Amino acid sequence: MKLLPLDQVAESAESRAVLDRVAASRGWVSNAMRSLTAAPEGLRVFSAVGHYGRYGTELSEPQRELVILITGRGVPYAVAHHTPLGLQAGLSQAQIDAVIAGRTPGDLDAADRLLCDYVFAFLAGQGLAPELATELNQHFTPRQITDIALLAGYYLALGTMLLAFGVEVEPPDILAIELKWQRKQNLGG
Repeated sequence: MKLLPLDQVAESAESRAVLDRVAASRGWVSNAMRSLTAAPEGLRVFSAVGHYGRYGTELSEPQRELVILITGRGVPYAVAHHTPLGLQAGLSQAQIDAVIAGRTPGDLDAADRLLCDYVFAFLAGQGLAPELATELNQHFTPRQITDIALLAGYYLALGTMLLAFGVEVEPPDILAIELKWQRKQNLGG
């Protein structure tokens, strides 16, 4: 049984307004965002953090997708959404398979391998080895390091909620809307 079946989540005028903003910022409203409509103010704030992570960081599109895929690798919803987005961003299927399996792909450039190592360490909750911290600071700005942490933190929270709520992945024709929207955003409209 799903904890919060989408057909039983009441949409208030306030949550509808937030969902309209989500649609305007992402091109559509996913089941993930719909699952949070019971707390409209929480949805507003949470979706704003997600919007920043997807469109406001100083990370490249492939870097963002690496962070998201590593963080969401145990969440079928995240894998279903972000595998095609990762491929569209230029990651190979082998690279995606590696991060989903919990490994840093060896064929990434040095900075992106460090990014992966950082996200895996971040998610382990044990802090960073001094060598990793030193190397990160050689390849990334403080803002980028913070952006990586914010993006991983957002998707960690979202993935955990999606699993707890039992949110279903949208069908392929709906997922195609997300791919088209993302392609349009990355080509500059």
